[in-house]
Amino acid sequence: MGSRINTSVTALAALAAAMTPAVLAAGGDAERPTTQQRISDTNARGLTPWKTLTTPTARGTKIVVSTTGNIISYVSPNQPAAQYEHIGVGAVGEGYVLCYTGQASSAYDTGDASSGFGAPTTNASQTSRKTLDNRLQLTQKFTLTPGSPTVPSNVLVTMSVKNLSGSPVNNVILRRQVDFDIDTGGAQGWAGFLSNHGRTLATVSAFHDPTEAPAGKESHGILMGVVQSAGTWYTRVTDSILDNTCNPTAAPLAANFVARGDYGDTIGFGMGTLNPGATKTVAIRYLRF
Repeated sequence: MGSRINTSVTALAALAAAMTPAVLAAGGDAERPTTQQRISDTNARGLTPWKTLTTPTARGTKIVVSTTGNIISYVSPNQPAAQYEHIGVGAVGEGYVLCYTGQASSAYDTGDASSGFGAPTTNASQTSRKTLDNRLQLTQKFTLTPGSPTVPSNVLVTMSVKNLSGSPVNNVILRRQVDFDIDTGGAQGWAGFLSNHGRTLATVSAFHDPTEAPAGKESHGILMGVVQSAGTWYTRVTDSILDNTCNPTAAPLAANFVARGDYGDTIGFGMGTLNPGATKTVAIRYLRF
């Protein structure tokens, strides 16, 4: 299975590169915002909260999702004496990118910016958006699974893409993008947007070594992992924290395959061709550890 997946991932990456007219240049530290700039970068888009997922178990978790399907805030643990925010510190830091043949670049909403999608439609269980050309519809569902004293809580994000047109839509790629700012926000936050980022075949993650935490503080990690695919997928640590292109530039990795800095993380799914009326579904899971 591993050989098949690796071959497919290589083909998917080549496809994404061919579809994208240009990718973002690798950004050096001089191009990255300072800690104070990041903290003061409030949510200028004014995203509307839609759903709050919360549980007191496993030391507490609180996740706020917008009507557009962005995770606005991810706090875990969530206790009076131990409150650490890992997504949404200072500004929305999570979202999605949808690419397909016939689109100049991509339709995206990465929290800080959005293009190519219409207004969302929500009900109690899901939020949906159509691309501006009315060819595709993206529907998202968010499900929190409470943890236990020994297992952290986690949230499942299920994403379905439907072809609304009367002809096939080719080379569909759906990508989840996140700016993990581990241990930076919350009442006990301390990290200043600096994290260690890594990946496996089916996960991307950011974490801190326990020795990094100041006295009286905790260190944590958070991962995004593949739960359901509709074909191929790839994982990548991205140089741009909220890359909205079809083929994001990878962050520089050290010899130990860890990227240390203020980077983003992504999982991209190759859905292939969507026939008229067809729907394909993928899912990822966020888990604090």
